[in-house]
Amino acid sequence: MSLRDIYESGFDDDDGKTINQTHCLECGGSLRTEGGETACTECGLIVADCRIDHGATPRTFEGEESKREQTGAPITPARHDRGLSSEIGRYRDANGNALSSKKRRQMSRFRREHGRARWSSKKKRNLATACLEIARLTSALELPYSVRERASQLYRDASSEDLIQGRSIEAIVAGCVYASCRCGGYTRTIEEIAGVANCGEEAMKNGYRVLNKELSLKALVPTPKTLLPRLIAEFDVPNDVQYRATELAEIATESGIANGCQPSGVAAACLYLASSEAERSIPQADIASVAGTSPVTLRKRYTALQDELDD
Repeated sequence: MSLRDIYESGFDDDDGKTINQTHCLECGGSLRTEGGETACTECGLIVADCRIDHGATPRTFEGEESKREQTGAPITPARHDRGLSSEIGRYRDANGNALSSKKRRQMSRFRREHGRARWSSKKKRNLATACLEIARLTSALELPYSVRERASQLYRDASSEDLIQGRSIEAIVAGCVYASCRCGGYTRTIEEIAGVANCGEEAMKNGYRVLNKELSLKALVPTPKTLLPRLIAEFDVPNDVQYRATELAEIATESGIANGCQPSGVAAACLYLASSEAERSIPQADIASVAGTSPVTLRKRYTALQDELDD
């Protein structure tokens, strides 16, 4: 289904938003723009992904000489050198002319010495390794670039606080990615991240605990409503069931049913109750397995929701 003609177009310099629409036309959920990508917070539908180039544009004013200088890529914590590295070419010079064989051998020696002098300390070499690993994890988990930048900054903060010493880089990196997801409101479980990380689940949990304690992370508390889109995507339920499950999640939060309970268990109960009301019942064991909870917990939250609706 093409969405190009049904949304009003526009642009906001502050967040890179390219449309004026505030609600998703598929499920009615709110839209969130991050890094130029606009997506629905409920169903995850990507409405617009046009990224604006904020690089400098050459301008000439009256009475001034024409200047064609261009700035490079923006500074980012996602790269070990913040994107300010220098690269030595191989076969052509700056004007595009081919290099002679003598000059190519000379450039090869320059590249070798440049590579040796790139790392002034072991800490910076470890930072480069960590940035590459963070990029791999966020790509494997299909997370946005903002999560990668936040995770890289968390690793830099941990390195400056000497939290890496005596610990595995892979464990701290996995903990940084999980912490970035928690702080940004992205629902990724420890099991999902540990499944693609180069460390065990216990090592990752230990890395996250250290970061949370020493850096005082402002992690967002997961709610049943934020966990629902993942469950809905797994079972491909119709729109009416999605709306009802979201409504039940809000009722569970407002009535206090979700207080002190595992959010995934409440979300699973909301989806099961919504599907049952629409006569599209999904097996409890299947929903509980995807949600990471037990069928017993699902039934308890299901009963509490039914009692609340009956009242």
